[in-house]
Amino acid sequence: MKWAHFLHIYQPADQHPGILEKIVNESYRPILRGLLKTPDAKITLNVSGTLVEKLFEHGYRDVIDDIKALLELGRMELTGSAKYHAFLPLIPEEEVERQIRLNEETMRKYFGELFVKKGFFSPEMAYSPKVASVVERLGYKWILLDEVSICEPGQTLESKVMDKIYKIKGTNLQAFFREKQPSNIIMGALVRSAESLKKVMEKRLPTNTYVVTAMDGETFGHHRPGFELPLFDILKSPDFKGVFISDLPSYFPDIEEVVPKDSTWASSAVDVARNDPYNLWFTPNNQIHSYEWELVDLAVRVVNGSQYSDEKYPHMLEEVMNWEEMNSDQKYHEERKREWVQARGMLDAALNSDPMWWASAKPWWSVEMIEKGMNALYKVVNRVPDVSEVDRDKAEDLYKNILFTAHEWQRAGMVDKMAADDAAERKIPLSKRFAAEGTYVAILKALRDEEIAVAGRREYEQAIKWRDSQYKLERDLDIYDAVHIIDLFKVEGDFAKFEEYLREYRQKYRAVSKGQPE
Repeated sequence: MKWAHFLHIYQPADQHPGILEKIVNESYRPILRGLLKTPDAKITLNVSGTLVEKLFEHGYRDVIDDIKALLELGRMELTGSAKYHAFLPLIPEEEVERQIRLNEETMRKYFGELFVKKGFFSPEMAYSPKVASVVERLGYKWILLDEVSICEPGQTLESKVMDKIYKIKGTNLQAFFREKQPSNIIMGALVRSAESLKKVMEKRLPTNTYVVTAMDGETFGHHRPGFELPLFDILKSPDFKGVFISDLPSYFPDIEEVVPKDSTWASSAVDVARNDPYNLWFTPNNQIHSYEWELVDLAVRVVNGSQYSDEKYPHMLEEVMNWEEMNSDQKYHEERKREWVQARGMLDAALNSDPMWWASAKPWWSVEMIEKGMNALYKVVNRVPDVSEVDRDKAEDLYKNILFTAHEWQRAGMVDKMAADDAAERKIPLSKRFAAEGTYVAILKALRDEEIAVAGRREYEQAIKWRDSQYKLERDLDIYDAVHIIDLFKVEGDFAKFEEYLREYRQKYRAVSKGQPE
């Protein structure tokens, strides 16, 4: 089995210097220095252009140099992306292309020919056919998506047998899919060594297949202190043959066309099925989201519709003419053009997806971050030199509506209710989940066997854990676990016994079934 590891690192353009310093020291430096000490490591990395600029600006040039060194050593490949982490499916196509081109300019500035246009990572792994169209037109060969975009509810990529390369129908763009289960067990610290991961993946390791895992780089060392060490243990292991995502087609020649569904790496199968795949960034029943995107649309329209836009005022006279030689009218328009250039740059940065995410209340919520992002867009509109009073007033109204609504939601307990509703939707005990009866019976039997087995080996703490797991399942208390019992059992228990019981139950069910679907 081939394993392609993908990491994404990003910080917003206005990140506080103190937080940036903390993340650099806890995550970026340890990861990169560890990779330099791991000769067989292969990592596909997305580092956003805005983060590269922040690293250079604040003196963390060693981080950039370490990335260069890994690229030169052939242990790392870079992907393209949107420079300021814009949510690409929901912004105009022209802005999608601009964000990607800006990122390319930054990558070439700092990495030169080491940046090669092969793969593309859409921020938040957000996909739509529009994104695929622009990415292909700009010369990329593949795009990274989440498995939920091609899997039906209850299905996983593992069941598809990953021994072929997928191509998006109607394009020449290849699609590689992040597998949730292995990505999440690593990111969730369910495995802390190559040996424990091997136990989870042991059935797939001897097969001629591949797996793609994708995670935020900040998980390692920053969100989970010291967790970069298990990552290196996995990367060093001869059991996991690491490859770049770009290399996978050379191992798997068969091609299959697919039509991915709109999705993100935060989407659930239910989100996709009910046509609400972007709900952390936009959902119709979230009034703040509606206001936010209305302000985005207004800012984009005002900037691009200005008579001083690059389309309508493409060149500055200052490029070919001395300031002293200009008449007063020419100087006036040149100054207005400078203001527009500033507004255009402000808009690029203000299109980041963060304030929408903080307004989702699922459960992420911050009035401060919402205000920060919307204030940036409000300032964009006001910075455009020829903005109309109507548009200026509209921007102010939207900005105020967003703030008033956010504070009212917070005062009235609406935020807590939204978070609780979201949690309730996900907190369904295993015994009550649709079509999970067989799984429920099988896991209980396997847990009882495991409890007896470890107690017989005098591993009493383990026995207590499996005893308590049965207690939770039997009383529907498994909804409160950060890590579900089944996931824990996969890593530490006799999972083969569980699968044996599950097959046994399903055979009995089929024997008595009257032909209704299982």
